[in-house]
Amino acid sequence: MSTEERQAVIEFADGLPGFETCHQFVLISGPALDPFTIVQGVGEAGPSFAAIDPLRVTGGYRADLQASDRARLGVDAGEDLLWLALICPRPGLEPTVNLRAPLVINPRTLRGIQLISSESTYRVDHPLRAA
Repeated sequence: MSTEERQAVIEFADGLPGFETCHQFVLISGPALDPFTIVQGVGEAGPSFAAIDPLRVTGGYRADLQASDRARLGVDAGEDLLWLALICPRPGLEPTVNLRAPLVINPRTLRGIQLISSESTYRVDHPLRAA
């Protein structure tokens, strides 16, 4: 993407855990990054994360949104959402993926949340291996 192109800014009303003061992020993707997406905080001190579609990690990935989460995202019935799992790099070890707390983004409303579920059977340190 050229620097002249405008990127859609995703609003995370609550920020992300550990980065609660950063509410706006852009997604950076493209053939050179595939299958990864960079989630970049807007602003000089914005955090940056590598992410991947959880279905690329485990083919049967499924997580449910509560009605309150759907309302926060402004989701209409049957609307497609973007799901991203954050990658945790580990120097000297294989990276892992947090499948327990994915980012969920509504591309229409440009709202996002990090879905945190203590009832999830997925791990926060799932090995990063493509399905």
